[in-house]
Amino acid sequence: MPPTVARWPRILSEHLVPVVEPLTVALEPTAEAAPGAVVASAARALLDGAPLASIATSSATWPAWLAPHQVPAAERLTTIMARHGGALLADAVGLGKSYVALAVALARQEPFSLVVPAVLVSQWRDLLDRFAVADTPITTHESLSVSTVRPSGRPTVIVDEAHRFRNPDTNRYRALARLVVGSRVLLVTATPIHNCVSDLLHVLRLFLRDHALAALGLPSLRNAARREADRSLANAAVSRVIVARSRERVRAGYDGGPVSMVFPRSTTETLRAGPGSEALISDLVAGVARLRAGAGAAPLLRLMLLRRLGSSLSAFRTALTRHDAYLDLAARAATEGRALTPREFQRCFPRAAESDIQLILFPLLLDQGSAGAVSFADDRRILARLRELLARAPALDPKADALEALLTARPAKTVVFTDAQPTARYLLQRLRHRRVAAVFGHVGRFASGEAPRQEVLRAFAPRAQGGTRPVAALATDVLIATDLLSEGLNLQDAQRVVHYDLPWSPARLAQRVGRIDRLGSSHDSITTVTFLPPAPLARALAMEERLARKVRAQQVAGTDGRLDWCDQLAPLASRSDNAPAGSCTAIRGDQPCAVVVVRIGKVVEALVVEGESVRANPAAAARILAAVGGAEPAVVDRTSLQRALDRAAPLIRSRLAAVQDARWRATDRDRFARRLIPWVLSAARRAARRGDGALLSALDALVSRLASGMTAGEELLLDDLLSRTQPLLVDDLLAWHHALAPVDTGDSTNSVELVAVLMVVARS
Repeated sequence: MPPTVARWPRILSEHLVPVVEPLTVALEPTAEAAPGAVVASAARALLDGAPLASIATSSATWPAWLAPHQVPAAERLTTIMARHGGALLADAVGLGKSYVALAVALARQEPFSLVVPAVLVSQWRDLLDRFAVADTPITTHESLSVSTVRPSGRPTVIVDEAHRFRNPDTNRYRALARLVVGSRVLLVTATPIHNCVSDLLHVLRLFLRDHALAALGLPSLRNAARREADRSLANAAVSRVIVARSRERVRAGYDGGPVSMVFPRSTTETLRAGPGSEALISDLVAGVARLRAGAGAAPLLRLMLLRRLGSSLSAFRTALTRHDAYLDLAARAATEGRALTPREFQRCFPRAAESDIQLILFPLLLDQGSAGAVSFADDRRILARLRELLARAPALDPKADALEALLTARPAKTVVFTDAQPTARYLLQRLRHRRVAAVFGHVGRFASGEAPRQEVLRAFAPRAQGGTRPVAALATDVLIATDLLSEGLNLQDAQRVVHYDLPWSPARLAQRVGRIDRLGSSHDSITTVTFLPPAPLARALAMEERLARKVRAQQVAGTDGRLDWCDQLAPLASRSDNAPAGSCTAIRGDQPCAVVVVRIGKVVEALVVEGESVRANPAAAARILAAVGGAEPAVVDRTSLQRALDRAAPLIRSRLAAVQDARWRATDRDRFARRLIPWVLSAARRAARRGDGALLSALDALVSRLASGMTAGEELLLDDLLSRTQPLLVDDLLAWHHALAPVDTGDSTNSVELVAVLMVVARS
């Protein structure tokens, strides 16, 4: 019998058809499904795979004292913290962020600690006592600036007013970064961006590993912060770890519940006035412009003087005295061939006086050495001339006159904000015949004398402070305050905020108004009055233009509602519909487009394809997905679907490459941690030759940590280890590694999976 010969099909090269875009093979949809089911699956994936429960079903698992709009925020924060090790709550002012943060911490049923400004300690203690929460340590921001701390050991840390930790070069930031290592972190602030996008990225690095958002277009948070990342990319990426709802979203989405979503109407007006005659202001501005000491810091020194001039002549006199002291110390340091010491810097520029600008000025002045020494004598002559002008100035103050006229013409309970303590003291004396009080940080004062800060606040806003109506002698209608009062406190008894000075950051404006523009206000409307500098000073400061630029940067943080898309997906994700992974569907709409939802590694991205363009835009994708409810289903056009996937493929491929590169940081060799890898690998080879499997495994995990991104605190702890005087041993690195949380290698997983595709077909 002849042997059986297997006949295999012959495949010739000319029979092979090249794939135009190989990645689209992996992205090919598995099935078609109903629009509602596809949208629900896409929404759940974009919200990290954990659907937000509806208010009706979640109210039983959250405290009854949470308002309807606060429950989904708590749900979302819990999901983010489980996925990323931390989250940022950046709801608009007046929405009850403290209650949400406390509820999230209690839901974890683990010990937690608080990091808050000193002025808010009593407020947080009252909140904890109200809900019988015991054994909760509180660390103040101020204490972190002067003390060295180690990891807290608490599973959860809540950081209130987290925007104060936006500068990684401060002692405060470094101390907090070390404190929260190994803990889940909940950051709370209504204004996460004060100057630029890097503010937000630095804050997020307190809990996010450097490469955590590589799949979303930010391969390195540290590098992105250093070079000011593309704002649209930052917006799309950081939205995954932030809950930031605008008041408009809360009012539209949650009104009608047991808590009325009613805020007072807000009106704004401006007054342009200076603290002296226009001729005097012009002469003083011209004199300040001639100051040259300070080298690279000279423009900032001049700017500080100009701002104090815009506040009041009292503040300007004090600033001249400080500048004179700076000239003395800087001249002495230049003679000795050295830079200013940190202690000398603090003598010239007390921390409380210029907190926002100090962070920039401090390194510049400490870096200048003897530069600019020749200008010290000239600057002293200019200062003498400025004092002479002040001494001869007539006793008139159009700015204070305008404030008095406002208070007389339209009586209302008013908070007057200034960023200069001398101005606050001056106004308290000027308005002493009115029912006026002042708060300077931790100290309070009535016109008749000093009083505890809390007593002053209760006299001005007894309802908001939970106190009884004060006696007639202490009743207060005007409260003068510095910006230390602009964070966290409830003063909604007041009906008007006056910005007597414009702050360095527009975020301060929101914080100030937020003291009275809150849920629970008894006023139908509130008023904001802003004093603008007179024309000569305005030209020198160019302040309004700078504020406008900073406001545009702030919008990335979601304070204008751009991150509400996560909240808008909540009702879609809570639906019972479900579709197989990789399903596609189509609806009819006005604008043809496609929403492609893909999982890259462990992160889900939403791409919007319109014609020839494709962009990563989860906010736009959420709006399209949310419109499916009333839309007419359509037939999926496979040709159009393939074209959309082809358009999306290059962007997805670039994200995959970024994830791959993030693990080894080929373009980031400056980090000393990366340079340790060859040394550790040498130790691993020796362990392999000895057959020491346990050590080899430990060293492999150590290499993975060094190669992957770290949080800011983990990097600082490594820097502490490397800065020791004794020789570094591999065992030292292993001890550092074992003391940290395990590395999650999922962020570096180089895989892609189609979650869902929604096609929008033009109506015929």
